[in-house]
Amino acid sequence: MIEGLVNTRASMLIMVANVVRELGIMHLVASHETYKMASSIVTQALGRIVELPVKVGGIICQMIFLVVDIDNHDLFLGLDFLIKIGTIVDVEKGII
Repeated sequence: MIEGLVNTRASMLIMVANVVRELGIMHLVASHETYKMASSIVTQALGRIVELPVKVGGIICQMIFLVVDIDNHDLFLGLDFLIKIGTIVDVEKGII
């Protein structure tokens, strides 16, 4: 099982390089690229994985992941993913 962090301020999905290696899908990563973090720091990504199937609960959808070399979480789910699967966020109750 992969654990992730939901970030409603993030515009993209991010997967950590160690997880990509463990899943044996590093061959799917295409080209290095830069990206800007929320702190406005521009950094280097290993690349993207295009059209990776993601299953959350009973919902499966194809998503694009940016692959980065960080250690704090396995993956980050951004706003684009939440919209695609029809997520309802109740901030007052603290539930998704």
